[in-house]
Amino acid sequence: MLKTLALTTCLGLILAAPLATPSLAETYTDPDSAWWGAFLETLDGTAPDLEALALQDPEYLAADEFSRDEARTKVMARLAADRANIDPATAEVVLSIRAEFGDYDSARGGFPVSIFTPTSRLPLSMGRSLFFRNWQDVALFPATRDEGRALRQKIGQDSLLARVDIRDIRKSRTRSGGYEGHVARVTYSTTTGSEIGQIIPHDAIAADPAVVAAQTEAARQTILTAAGIPPLGTRWDDAKQHLQPLWPVMASSDFVNWGTAKRVAYFWKDGAVQQDEAHDPAKGFRLYLQQREAGWMPQDGEHISVTDLLYGSGASAVDTRGLGPGLACYTPEVFDRCAVLIFEPKDGSHVLTGAYGVIEQPAATSAEAAFTTFLGDAAGAFDGLTTIADYDREDIRQARKAPITGGRGVPTFAAGAGQPLTANLPYDPLKNTTGIEAIQREIAIYAIEGAEGRTPVVYVIGQ
Repeated sequence: MLKTLALTTCLGLILAAPLATPSLAETYTDPDSAWWGAFLETLDGTAPDLEALALQDPEYLAADEFSRDEARTKVMARLAADRANIDPATAEVVLSIRAEFGDYDSARGGFPVSIFTPTSRLPLSMGRSLFFRNWQDVALFPATRDEGRALRQKIGQDSLLARVDIRDIRKSRTRSGGYEGHVARVTYSTTTGSEIGQIIPHDAIAADPAVVAAQTEAARQTILTAAGIPPLGTRWDDAKQHLQPLWPVMASSDFVNWGTAKRVAYFWKDGAVQQDEAHDPAKGFRLYLQQREAGWMPQDGEHISVTDLLYGSGASAVDTRGLGPGLACYTPEVFDRCAVLIFEPKDGSHVLTGAYGVIEQPAATSAEAAFTTFLGDAAGAFDGLTTIADYDREDIRQARKAPITGGRGVPTFAAGAGQPLTANLPYDPLKNTTGIEAIQREIAIYAIEGAEGRTPVVYVIGQ
């Protein structure tokens, strides 16, 4: 659940400040919804309807019937000038927010701060929200045990006022209707005006595009190697040669005529080709990569259970909300992998255009920790967030196939890197998660929490 934060007008701070020409530092303190609307329109590059805005402006509404036309023109000019003064690249916003210190955490050495969590958001205009990109850097107010005891005596359990300085506000790539800002400073005081302290996290350093590109490629190679699949763009004949030494079972999704019956066009098992017929040159197909022969075809896969999606201890369970076929590894007793490759017609052959699958990793302290361990330094290329994926909790925990218990949703760290996808996602674990945009990037990673003794890492690669 998203945690909505409330702005405050304590200590004489003005919540509804009108639009004004910014100072040299371009700092805006507690701006109102009109300013946010103008700022976000400027940030998004959208053209506002100045006439519609002018008709709602107090100056226009105060004009009489003889001066309204003149007032409308004047207000529209003012609104246009206001927007011209806004530079999202350099603007800094100072917000006043009520906050609370949670119980002292001796292990971390400080007080958890209520307003800085993965899902905390500030409501803006038109249903949009602002999230804190570096919330982890300011989620704890540091204090020794003695300092903490003295501070608690000073503030008790009362609310505090947090003045939060935010820079580098950008449109979120993952949250629907969301924007993300970098917290540059947080200053805490009591409601009576007594200063508590200040936190200044490290400034965000703009990533070097060349470094990000190298990290993205390194992540791609890590995934391809761990997944045991060839790179996108590989032709079908070459893909077969690459895959045969690495996979016990492979089967294509398409069928060919065989007398009066039909059979799978391609089937590999027991270290040998069982079937290898020509694919329809005008149609694409999927290749299912498995550890054991079991249900994986689309007619089975569309109805496999959530467990089968990640672990696969059988193929007969029915789950009408299953997120897609093919992610049944059928080896819940060991760390393993399984995958689905997508081939499309091109130049008289078929070419690999997309892939998704599961790579099971050792248990980690969190999904994000598993993600970082898996990718190493290459994780720096990804934009990620902690969210919920629509898998059944008990199925994930026990790696079992069982009736859906109704306890849906498991903590998931989702992240994307690379260029935006030009095609539809072949698989989306966040399909049923509200408030989150699909990760339409070349590479998407989903580390799933809640499994006993392991962390399933789901990858999706597209172009």
